[in-house]
Amino acid sequence: MKNYRFFVTLLTVLLFAAAAAFAGGGREAPDILDVDEEGAVSQIEGLRAIDREAGWELGQRGGSVTLATTNDPRTFNDWVAAETSSTVITALMHSGMLRRNTHTLDFEPSMAEGWVVSDDELSVTFTLREGLRFSDGEPITAHDFVFSAELVQNEEVGSNARSSQLVGGEMAVWEAIDDRTVRVSVSEIYAGLLTLSGLPPAPRHILEPVIEAEGYGRMQSFWGVDADISTLVGSGPYMVAEYVPGQRIVLSRNPNYWERDEAGTQLPYLDEVVFSVVPDNDTALQRFLAGEIDIYGSGSSAFRGEDYAVLVDRQDELSIRLYEVGPAASTQFITFNQNWDGPLDEYRLEWFNNRTFRQAMAHLVDRQTIIDNIAFGFGFPQYSFVPQFSPFYLERSPELAFPYDPEAAADLLDSIGYVDQNGDGWRQDPDGNRIAFTLQTNSDNSQRVGIGELFSQEAREIGIEITFRPGDFNAIVGQLVGSFDWEAIIIGLTGSVDPISGANVYPSRGNLHMSHPNQESPLRDWEQEVDDIWFGRGELNANYTLDESVRTAGYHRLQEIWIEEVPWVFTFNPAVMVAASADLGNVKPQPINGFEAVAIVSRMFRR
Repeated sequence: MKNYRFFVTLLTVLLFAAAAAFAGGGREAPDILDVDEEGAVSQIEGLRAIDREAGWELGQRGGSVTLATTNDPRTFNDWVAAETSSTVITALMHSGMLRRNTHTLDFEPSMAEGWVVSDDELSVTFTLREGLRFSDGEPITAHDFVFSAELVQNEEVGSNARSSQLVGGEMAVWEAIDDRTVRVSVSEIYAGLLTLSGLPPAPRHILEPVIEAEGYGRMQSFWGVDADISTLVGSGPYMVAEYVPGQRIVLSRNPNYWERDEAGTQLPYLDEVVFSVVPDNDTALQRFLAGEIDIYGSGSSAFRGEDYAVLVDRQDELSIRLYEVGPAASTQFITFNQNWDGPLDEYRLEWFNNRTFRQAMAHLVDRQTIIDNIAFGFGFPQYSFVPQFSPFYLERSPELAFPYDPEAAADLLDSIGYVDQNGDGWRQDPDGNRIAFTLQTNSDNSQRVGIGELFSQEAREIGIEITFRPGDFNAIVGQLVGSFDWEAIIIGLTGSVDPISGANVYPSRGNLHMSHPNQESPLRDWEQEVDDIWFGRGELNANYTLDESVRTAGYHRLQEIWIEEVPWVFTFNPAVMVAASADLGNVKPQPINGFEAVAIVSRMFRR
């Protein structure tokens, strides 16, 4: 699901979020708590912290920035773009009525000057700014936003954002009250109402005649990469000026872009944004070292652990700066099969459905060793499914979680009768079954393989026999969501600012409710409580209200439940790092893939 301009724009390059894994090498793990000359505290030695409280620095217009991308775009049509190589371009060609503030993560006006939520919370009415224009100079009206929703919701168009418009099984209703007023309505109260309202306006004056002549299906190929770039029209800060396949995509400033800085200067500051097409990450690094690329660690060029050793001591020489963005939004965790409807042996299901057993297993996860030895120091302990920078994060998570403590794990197992009954060194359950199971993960992820090996060794030390079996990722996913024939798995999920994106994960009926998916009704008391909070059926309400304080209380309780019940044992978050030319201002990314490309790139400038 592509939620425009908010939580995840499919790994947008310009947000400088590093890829999931950092392979280490060549240098001791960095020290913690480095303070740069400006006084901002960074968690990694030699890196600068990003001061979000200071907001944006006023810049000057002119200049360009060059970034790396490893693939050519497949389309310039934002309404059908799905892959990263395309959305990295289209994200800068379009803007929406509202967005989340890049620093505070709160919603703020964008092309709308404001909005009002109805008393029944079933609709929101936006008032557009005066004088909005597309890049070709034509006026932007409420009808263009309604037309955009029409395109997204039409099945023939095949938009990746269509599912984001579904609430309670019904499509959101978009209405143009007048040229400057848009109303978006849903069938039931839903916290994602503002999110789904983030569609950019579609240039109706261009696209509607095409659809009338050729049908909605024509949108799938319209404005493809073979299109005359002079015909591309958008509402964002940039427009395509040049495309040379296999070499570069050049974006130039949209002269009709609506936004201005606090001093009244029209944005964006930069004249051009250039994407240099490179074959791989190593090539991107070499071009960055040569000064041919201005930012490294952006989407398809991941700032890896070995890159730290190459770059950290050469910042003055190369006139670059390294930034510590924060813990990644993604999760990596161990989960146990509790699915009574699957093919697993009943006695193993008894273990995995025993909360005390899962709590004991949680005590075996040595997060600090994982960070030091597997992530080479570039990581943060993880305790919750909500990213640490999200406004919904429970700050008490580390205090509530089960810390690394093998003795405590052994004591818990003893308390439920999982002891070595025959002196062979392995624990048995009260029925005499040896506590032994298989742990899987994808073999192409070196960090997960390292976590699996370490966890298996810790388990053996207290008499739990784990057979660790790395394998093919697609096969493991097939077991997880198809055959349900698995015992324990190390896997992960991408994250977002708002955990509402996990609607198919956390409720018991979700197809990715991994320990026991697709339940017709909750089988466990804790799952019933999770469902009640998720769907707003009781005192706490995580998603079916627009009151952010109510939602926060709901998500805090959901995190408490998840920590106590341990359906997943979280491990660590990789550190997101970015390297940029020293003369670039407003390099202030968030540690989440594709977050608010328009806001950040339109504010970037050359000193």
